[in-house]
Amino acid sequence: MKKSIQGLLFFCFLLALPVVSIAASGLYGSVNAGVSMATDSDVSWVEDGDSGTETWEYDTGYIIGGAVGYMIENYRVEGEVIYQENDVDSVDGVSISPISIDTNALSFLVNGYLDFDTGGILTPYITAGIGASRVESDMMGLLEFDDTVFGYQLGVGVGFAMSETMRLDFRYRYLGAAEAEFNYNFEGSTGRSVVDIASHNITAGLTMAF
Repeated sequence: MKKSIQGLLFFCFLLALPVVSIAASGLYGSVNAGVSMATDSDVSWVEDGDSGTETWEYDTGYIIGGAVGYMIENYRVEGEVIYQENDVDSVDGVSISPISIDTNALSFLVNGYLDFDTGGILTPYITAGIGASRVESDMMGLLEFDDTVFGYQLGVGVGFAMSETMRLDFRYRYLGAAEAEFNYNFEGSTGRSVVDIASHNITAGLTMAF
């Protein structure tokens, strides 16, 4: 009960602060980083006439990104570059240790935002974007795969104004991509794998108006 009262008082304190918001229009830049929780990947493969399916399960990884955009009142449009990395933890529920499979995706997105003006220092927002993702997978340097596919993102967040030009951002975002196709030739065996890629991401960042 005491913690609930303290939380309520803190929220009231935030509402009582003077209104501070970043510039209503103009250029801005942002950076963000956080944790990436990749969803299980369904992998289908064909090799030397044989075929099958398996499920890759991932460890929690990381994500970093940067963007430059333009804001007009409650709307924003930006170009963003995002890098995320996750390691495969198990295949069909069985640990692959000591084998390692590193996967990463470098995404280039055009994003749109809708900010909800609350009249205070907190600004909730929703976002969506589309672009391209270069997906790579490396199996201990023995096999390396890559493919460039369609990518997209959907997210919600809240900004905390620190000054007229700077604010903190906290965001949840779902990143998805079309199925990546990996072709390989290893020790005389020729194969092809199709992998679906998606992740849930929680990030913190900084946005600054120019």
